[in-house]
Amino acid sequence: MRFGDRAAADLLKVSSYFPCKNLVSALNDSKIGIVVCDRRFRYKALNQSVAEMHNVPIKGHLDHSFHQVLGNFADKVLPLWETVFATGQPATNLEVTGKLPKRQHAGTWIENLFPLRDARGRLTQVGCIVIETTLHRRHGLPLAPPGVKANAGTDSRLAGPGQRHGVPLSHREEEVLRLLAEGKSNKQISSTLAISTRTVETYRARIMLKLQASSVVHLVQYAIRNGIIVIEDE
Repeated sequence: MRFGDRAAADLLKVSSYFPCKNLVSALNDSKIGIVVCDRRFRYKALNQSVAEMHNVPIKGHLDHSFHQVLGNFADKVLPLWETVFATGQPATNLEVTGKLPKRQHAGTWIENLFPLRDARGRLTQVGCIVIETTLHRRHGLPLAPPGVKANAGTDSRLAGPGQRHGVPLSHREEEVLRLLAEGKSNKQISSTLAISTRTVETYRARIMLKLQASSVVHLVQYAIRNGIIVIEDE
């Protein structure tokens, strides 16, 4: 499913979830998932990274409830989504730990939820950018220093609705950005594009500089807004 203008504009309202450099560094090779659900907590859209996290294909999610896909783990995440539907306000930097039905070990994720409204301004869906930090948590890597709180607001450095950033990306930069937004690691991008890992790192740094992005989440927002990645619904 390609996001409509209003949904994309709402997505751009999601702010700098991860304000510290330590966190951005720790998440460089983490999977980044994107989910949209309706008021009945059924999956309406998701990307391949979420399917891989759950070990369930995209089609196995669509129009299925959280409980059908996540089992008992749904009891941990449902209250977070219910709060956004109830308040109409984003909920950011929410750490969730537990065991998914089709995974052998427990995992850790950071969820960032935001309301999505229809053309009449009604809150009909909630979106989520979820980042898996299981390996970082397991290895004791820092996610955020003490005292860092969830952040809200609009990042003025990102392109507004209907606009691309003032500095255009080259075809190769868009390819790298698309793969980054799909949750691919530098090594995976290197293999896919047949370029060295060092070259991927150079492109990555150049893209973040051009877009004035301080985190991978900002790159995901830009990629969705500009149609560089597409979320499937069937």
